Amino acid sequence: MSGPETGNSIEAAVARRYAAAARSVEPALCCAVSYDASLLEVIPAEVIERDYGCGDPSRHVREGDVVLDLGSGSGKTCFIASQVVGASGQVFGVDANDEMLSLARGARPAVAAAIGYDNVRFLKGRIQDLALDLDRLDRWLTQQSITDVTSWCRAEETLRGWRAHEPLVPSDSIDIVVSNCVLNLVHPDDRRSLFAELARVLKPGGRAVISDIVANADVPDHLQEDLSLWSGCVSGAYREDRFCEAFVEAGLVRVEVLSRQSEPWTVVEGIEFRSVTLAAWCPESPSGSAPSEAGPGIEWTGLDASGSSCCGPGGECC
Repeated sequence: MSGPETGNSIEAAVARRYAAAARSVEPALCCAVSYDASLLEVIPAEVIERDYGCGDPSRHVREGDVVLDLGSGSGKTCFIASQVVGASGQVFGVDANDEMLSLARGARPAVAAAIGYDNVRFLKGRIQDLALDLDRLDRWLTQQSITDVTSWCRAEETLRGWRAHEPLVPSDSIDIVVSNCVLNLVHPDDRRSLFAELARVLKPGGRAVISDIVANADVPDHLQEDLSLWSGCVSGAYREDRFCEAFVEAGLVRVEVLSRQSEPWTVVEGIEFRSVTLAAWCPESPSGSAPSEAGPGIEWTGLDASGSSCCGPGGECC
């Protein structure tokens, strides 16, 4: 599935669905996950209720980290991470949905007052283009008249300059990239740039911890064209092995599968869709050495005997 019309339709469908989900709870989006209750106490109820995910990458954040949350939505993961990293850390959430950003930004002062410091910022951007500040672009476009090829080329040159010299998220600036059930929403044509951007912003030796929905087989075109299934975190799911491989192809040197749902979250036309949480590391040096004695590759670690995650059937989910 490709082409500009389809791409625009996917992005528009995702935007519409998550804008609605920011206004009222939509339980069908992804699956509920249990969190450390003590970290939820300072977070407004509307943020918790309108959070949609399939795992908890925030449990892998450390004190003092600089954190980037891809597709930060209501801000729940960011507000949890802000308490873990402490006053010496920083947390950045990136989202392109105005309604979700408004919800998250609106909750930020209350959380900061409750924990005693303000270390969270919510940025408007597309996770496959972390260099472009969409708030800045919104303001700039109100002052422009782009009516022909010449003015369009000038606009492209301006954006190229912003990306190169004033990126929204600078290169080599992030200790840990997290994301919760968002990468599957990105159009297939943009996924190479998505993983390239993830790798670009990580510091040497930095890590990514990503929870997402994966499939046990290729999703056929007719399901990918179902925009309700796509925006519902189903038909855009990566095939599981290719999801793991995408991190390695982007230049990360080791991938660990930290948790994997033993039973599928849902089954559509015989294809199983389940939650996984992966960790991957950026090389510490140009030679590509891993941040530990383990070499490049994919490892299955941190699973119980059944390979289940907190999101599995019968699991303790809130």
